[in-house]
Amino acid sequence: MLFSFSSHSFSLTPSFSPRNAFLLKTVVLVTTLGMALDAQALPPLPANPEPQRPVPPAQVLLPVTAQDVQATAAMPAVAEAAVKSILFNPYGEAEGLRLVNDVIVKFPPHRSQALQATVQPGHRVRILGHAEPGVRLPPPLPDQAPSVVKADAIINVTSGNIVVDQPPTGALPLLPPQLRAQSLQPLQVEGKVELILNGPRGEVDGVILDNQSIVHFSPESLTVPLRPGMRIAAAGLGSKTPAGLSLEALRLGHSAASMQPLYVPAGQSCPSAEGSCP
Repeated sequence: MLFSFSSHSFSLTPSFSPRNAFLLKTVVLVTTLGMALDAQALPPLPANPEPQRPVPPAQVLLPVTAQDVQATAAMPAVAEAAVKSILFNPYGEAEGLRLVNDVIVKFPPHRSQALQATVQPGHRVRILGHAEPGVRLPPPLPDQAPSVVKADAIINVTSGNIVVDQPPTGALPLLPPQLRAQSLQPLQVEGKVELILNGPRGEVDGVILDNQSIVHFSPESLTVPLRPGMRIAAAGLGSKTPAGLSLEALRLGHSAASMQPLYVPAGQSCPSAEGSCP
C-alpha cells in the first residue's frame, strides 16, 4: 500500500494499483497462515503458572573424595552408637568422641574441623577402626575402664557424612609444641569424676567431670587413685571449648584448697626420697 500526502492538510489518502493489490493479498494470506500455525504450536498459558523451584543439590560427603569413600568399605566397624559429647584436648582441638555407652573414640586432632563439621552430639555414628591394645570393647562395666577405640573413619549414620583419618596437608608444617603452648590460658575447675580416661595401655591419663570439663595429666604424675564419683579440683593450662573446659593439670587435689603440684618446678629438685614434692 502506498500513501500520498497533501501539501495543505495532514491526511493519508490510499492509492491502489494492480501490483499493490497483489502485494496486499499476499501479506494478508501470510499473516493469517502464521497466526494459525502459532495457535496450534503454542498451548495456552495457565492462569497461575507455578514458579520453577531450584533442584536441591545432592548431599555432600565429607571429605568429598572417592578414595575416602572406597577406603571405608574395607575397614571393620568396631562400634556404633549415638554421640554423647565431642572430646577436646587442652589446645581446644577436637580429638575424639564419647559415645552414649561410654566408648571413647580417638581421632587425630589435626582433623578437628572436619570432625566437628561431620558429627555433633546426638548423631548416631559408626566407627571404623580398631580397639587399642589391651582395651575391651563395649559396653564397659561400671567398675572398669571405658572401652577405647582408634577411629580410621567415622560415618555419621544420621546424615550419611564421612570423615576419614588423613595425614596433615599443606605447604606449612604444624606449630612446634613450645609455640602452640602460647595459646593456652590458666584455668581452674572443680567437680565430680564422671568418667576416667585411659591411654593405649590402659593407664589413667585424664578424667571427664560431671560438668563435662576434661582434665588431662601424665599417668606418672598421678599418686592417688581416682574413681568415679570422687570430687577433685584441678588447675593448669588449657582452653575453653564448646563442650566445657579442657586443661592439662599442673595442680590437683580433692578441693581448691588442697591442690598439690604434679610436677617439680623447673630448676628445682625434689627433696623427698619418695620422689614426691610437697
